[in-house]
Amino acid sequence: MPAAVSCADVNTGVVEVNWAFVDRDGEPIFPAGQFVVGRGDTCGLEGQRGGRRVPYDLQMELSICDASCPGGCDDESCQIVAPEVFSCDVARNTARDIPASSEAYLFSMRAVIESGGKTCPDPPQSCIAVPGPRERTVERGLVVDLQVWQVVVDIDLGGNSVLDLEECGCA
Repeated sequence: MPAAVSCADVNTGVVEVNWAFVDRDGEPIFPAGQFVVGRGDTCGLEGQRGGRRVPYDLQMELSICDASCPGGCDDESCQIVAPEVFSCDVARNTARDIPASSEAYLFSMRAVIESGGKTCPDPPQSCIAVPGPRERTVERGLVVDLQVWQVVVDIDLGGNSVLDLEECGCA
């Protein structure tokens, strides 16, 4: 009788990533924390465009590229897998079937704003500050935990300020 064929690729690993959105004073936006009542997501946040209040969704995108690729991480051919945008109702996600490598990959997170049918990836750091990339190797059959990425949104929850979407490149 032939051996059973597994559905899992033995030459891949798993990458786990989580993030926390905070205001410019470090107050949690999402997830709110164990002892803080707060938002349950970053969907339908209140922003400002053209002097009017408008809703927007704040999401995160993970890209994984070959750190030694001559084209750099902006070159699509250097991407290990297609970048993945995570929903505004999660603060943790798992990327499966990432090809294993003995060389380090460059893991980058970017903020993505969606508002009024427009997607605005990678707003400037003055708008939404995201930590720089992290280098890690992916070993076959193992989990790489990228730990928590603290993302600072240029609002003040205590002062009821809202994000200026035009200044964030999302006009």
